[in-house]
Amino acid sequence: MSNMKKNALWMMLICCALLLPGCVETAPAQGAAAAAEAQETAAPTNVPTPTATAELVKVALDSPAPVVPTDTPEPTNTPTPTDTPVPTDTPVPTATPTPDCLHGGDHPDVFCTGEPVKTETSYVSENVSITIRRIENPEGFPKPMVCFVADIYIEDITSIRSAWSRDTLRSSVNAPGDVLDLMAREKALLMINGDYVGKWKFGCVVKNGQPVRQVDNPRYDACVLLRDGTLLTLDGTKTSSEQIMAMDPWQAWCFGPALLDEAGHAKTSFNSSLTGPNPRTVLGYYAPGHYCFVVVEGRRDRYSKGMNLLQLSKFMESLGCAAAYNMDGGDSSVMAFDAKRVNRPSGIRKIPDVIYICEPRKEN
Repeated sequence: MSNMKKNALWMMLICCALLLPGCVETAPAQGAAAAAEAQETAAPTNVPTPTATAELVKVALDSPAPVVPTDTPEPTNTPTPTDTPVPTDTPVPTATPTPDCLHGGDHPDVFCTGEPVKTETSYVSENVSITIRRIENPEGFPKPMVCFVADIYIEDITSIRSAWSRDTLRSSVNAPGDVLDLMAREKALLMINGDYVGKWKFGCVVKNGQPVRQVDNPRYDACVLLRDGTLLTLDGTKTSSEQIMAMDPWQAWCFGPALLDEAGHAKTSFNSSLTGPNPRTVLGYYAPGHYCFVVVEGRRDRYSKGMNLLQLSKFMESLGCAAAYNMDGGDSSVMAFDAKRVNRPSGIRKIPDVIYICEPRKEN
């Protein structure tokens, strides 16, 4: 190789050696500059905010305001509609039946449960209560005077009944019976004589719910026992048989007179001609289901003189009755209990009809 070629080769090597470090240092700088330029292109910063001009403001004022869409409400859970109920017919209220218990439980202490309890002067069961008192010389009345008062509670209206001595009214008048025989036949607990209705051919008569005679009463008072236990005394001259039957009575009697007014006070005048002192029999009434049988002894001066109607009326008022009705009297006045006579009648007379107390019966 010539010296000329060798010198040229050395010169090239020297130039390369001189230029190589600059190339190495320049490349990273150029790379960093390129990256910075790319970063500024991707996310320019510090961009100046354009200022508003009059023209821009005018355009903004003249332009309609943009409608900002509101948030669409999220749908709520709509309840699933149910079937409309079909209206039903309103039931028609039924009439309240008359309770079997006439007291409605007002007097539970007068009755008992289990077997009946009996003494010489009382009888108590689940349905009937009877207590008999002997009253001697009651205050305010002539002496001597003897009365028997049977206080009666019943739970069922069928416990107070009437009976003939025979099958019919007419045959009973012609053939009266002894009270003890009638008591045994009827299985009665307590019995008194009745109203001797066969004495007349007028008056409304009902026995145990069955009409016997329906003839208006032109002279005397009537007594009506309703099925709900209420007892009424009526002026027979102003009350027709049709009116009485319209009440659907359990019993109706025709003798009298009525002894108390509508307020339960003693009367001073009576629809009767038998006003003098006599043995007396009375049906008294306190409230539905609560009654009394009263027998006044008489016609024996050393034992008991008897009562006239005014005295009898005052005596029934003194017992606290709301109503009272005079039945047949004289030698017919009798009370029997437990198959024995309670009083001492002035004479033993057979009677055509009776009123009595028994355990409830559904047959008439």
